[in-house]
Amino acid sequence: MNLKKYGSILCGILILTGCLQQSPDLKFSAGPCDETIDPYTSDLGVKDVTWIDDTTLEVTAYVNINCAEEIKEGSFEIYGSRIVLVYNCPQCETCTFCLCAHKLTYRFTNLEKEEYIFELKRIS
Repeated sequence: MNLKKYGSILCGILILTGCLQQSPDLKFSAGPCDETIDPYTSDLGVKDVTWIDDTTLEVTAYVNINCAEEIKEGSFEIYGSRIVLVYNCPQCETCTFCLCAHKLTYRFTNLEKEEYIFELKRIS
């Protein structure tokens, strides 16, 4: 048997397996204005981090935005063990000022289970 041939096949399988490893997927949802939360005095931010299984993570956060603004979408950035939870909320420059708290849910699949540090980031 040709040892060189089998070595090449094994190397190809290892490379292909690494290339096929799935990157994390995100299902994002933003709730409506939650009038039970006082956006002026409540401690907002990341509130709950729950591993559903070894590759599924759900993160719940609360943010305050202007009452006339709307959260359009969410995304994320991973830097080692730090995950930046991004939410897109175009800023209303001419709106009357009032704040309202909104619940954000980030559900990750295909994410390696480990201890992560979370950070919220608003983009307009």
